[in-house]
Amino acid sequence: IGTETWLAETGGRLDLPQALTLAAQGFAQTLRDVFSSRKAISVEETKRQAARVAAARKALANVLVSQRERVLDRQGEAVMNHTARTYLFGAALVSDEIFSRIDHTAAAVASISHDDGLLHPSKPGECFTGDSAAEAQFMLNSLGASSSSVKLARAAVVSHFQPNLPSQSGAEAQMIALGASADVMGIGLKKIDTELLRDIWVEWPDLGFIQEVRALLKGERTRAPRTRPGVLAISGMPYLLRSSK
Repeated sequence: IGTETWLAETGGRLDLPQALTLAAQGFAQTLRDVFSSRKAISVEETKRQAARVAAARKALANVLVSQRERVLDRQGEAVMNHTARTYLFGAALVSDEIFSRIDHTAAAVASISHDDGLLHPSKPGECFTGDSAAEAQFMLNSLGASSSSVKLARAAVVSHFQPNLPSQSGAEAQMIALGASADVMGIGLKKIDTELLRDIWVEWPDLGFIQEVRALLKGERTRAPRTRPGVLAISGMPYLLRSSK
């Protein structure tokens, strides 16, 4: 589940055992975070998080120079800010080793396009990540990116909407999945330095994003009930989102 091959073969539709497993994994991931306590972050890790986020900010800015207006036009400011926070939270949460392997153009584009299909789905009953992956490919082609970058971005977009990523997922997919879970569900926010967290919220404010995404996820219950977002929405995900900022 969560690969491009799987998406092409199934449209992202889950069978009953897969749906039950996904729902159980989603609840378990959320509950683990809810009942975990914030632990002190070492000075060294605070510095490493700040350095990774600073590098990610530059990469994101480089992409948004040419893509910002398109993202705003298609997704609106609240969702665009979410996609930026996804990228920066992901940078804070991955290890230095994973961060060193990331194709930042691919990852930044994957981040700013990963929810595009949720707003612009083209195929009734199919997973929105296919449309998001197509948007990522469009952006990367306009940037003159390599075919390998396109492949990495598409894989990251398709796989991000599930608690457990496919085996052999790339660094880009890991970063986007961590960042999206942090910004939508609040999972992992306790692991980010509070001052850095505050700076990211100020830079990319919430603007009612949680209310918007809750409505979008509820819509997936009827538009595509057998997909990952549809199944998670039916099982209660819209009511487990983080609080608004």
